[in-house]
Amino acid sequence: MRFSAVIVNYASWLHTLRCVESLLGAGDPEIVVVDNDREEPPGLPEGVRLLRNPENLGFARACNRGLRTSSGEIVVFVNPDVIVERDFFERLGEFFRCAPQAGVVGPRIVDGTGTLQLSARREVNLASGLLGRTSLLTRAFPKSRLVRRMFPAAGEPGAPVAVDWVSGACLAARREVLEELGGFDERFFMYFEDADLCRRARQAGWKVFYLPRVQVVHHTGASSGDRTRAILRLHKSAFLYHRKHGPHGPFGIYDLLVLLGLCARAGVRLAGTLRPQGE
Repeated sequence: MRFSAVIVNYASWLHTLRCVESLLGAGDPEIVVVDNDREEPPGLPEGVRLLRNPENLGFARACNRGLRTSSGEIVVFVNPDVIVERDFFERLGEFFRCAPQAGVVGPRIVDGTGTLQLSARREVNLASGLLGRTSLLTRAFPKSRLVRRMFPAAGEPGAPVAVDWVSGACLAARREVLEELGGFDERFFMYFEDADLCRRARQAGWKVFYLPRVQVVHHTGASSGDRTRAILRLHKSAFLYHRKHGPHGPFGIYDLLVLLGLCARAGVRLAGTLRPQGE
């Protein structure tokens, strides 16, 4: 199987170069780096294609540009702060060959300390809104039945499992699926474009899988930039996702309730960023 890897760079060239190195160490993929930054890029290894945008176009638009430039049968979208293991493409290709119904897949993701990240999820709903993967409840009760139901990765399955949504930090999809869906929805500047893509893939008859035996390391937040802006973008994208896929109710009452809930949640997160260090 021919693989293409698309990396969107923004203020993270050091991580991007390490990511490229790990991808080349895992096989012979076509690599496309889409640069959303104004900083002058360093030299890239021979064969790596660089596409520079005049401004930060956002994650979804940059991914789609990389997709259109690439040619692989399987396209891997990978954050610059991700390191793949040497058997990454081998294991990925084996699964896609054995599972023709699989349209989108995501690997097991751990952070730099080896801690599992809850990258495989069930559909977005009220419970998942309260039980975000980094929420106090999720961290306090990581092995609870509710957490394992909302985040299948928490149960540490030993075999591939069908899920609703896998993280865009490292997501692989068949080109035919991406072309059928028109790539990522570019209305999502950042966040929830992965949930939207997976949902549309499932609606089109494809399956989304979490692969616990394919592992990558994700140094979270290396290219998120301003924390306040990231929180605002996250909650804006969450509301856009609801407007696109969620119930609206009579007179848009559900929209109002969701908007108020997201505003409150964003307020709490923003307040946390303002606390003095040490609290």
